[in-house]
Amino acid sequence: MAWVEAARQFIQEWLDPISVVVGIVLAVPVVWTWWDVVIGRRRRMRQWHRDACRAPGRNPGILIVDLLTGKDIRTTVERFRQQDEVLRAVAKDRIVSISREARITPADMPDLLQDLRIAVATLTAAGVDTIHYFHSGPSTVAACVGAELANGCRVLLYQHDAGGYRNFGPLRMEG
Repeated sequence: MAWVEAARQFIQEWLDPISVVVGIVLAVPVVWTWWDVVIGRRRRMRQWHRDACRAPGRNPGILIVDLLTGKDIRTTVERFRQQDEVLRAVAKDRIVSISREARITPADMPDLLQDLRIAVATLTAAGVDTIHYFHSGPSTVAACVGAELANGCRVLLYQHDAGGYRNFGPLRMEG
């Protein structure tokens, strides 16, 4: 029984303090990883989003989808474009507009999607690396546009706001 007492004493004098130090050392990377996942990633994503909104791209283009009857957003987009220093520099050959006079029905979708693909191909052929996208119309069409543009170049979304447009950032979050 003396050896059991000696083992207990050895554990209390040597192994307990060593296990405390090892536990503290191992806690540092755990806390560091937790901090990076919870705080750091969120901060990096917000910073990336701000940077993506500000960066116009080397060769930007504009896609306007105007599908509301009785409205012509091309005029308001053009007015906004002339006031925005980034969009003002976009050449006329890199501005593509899709519009319809009549209300969109499910029967119109194949032709509309074909026009969308032609518009995207036109912008791609012009060497556009960032599309500034303005939309007016049904959300179903916006979903189709998003699906069509999701795997291409960077797309920045604009929402009509009091008196103009507001950049809501990229369609696809990267980074």
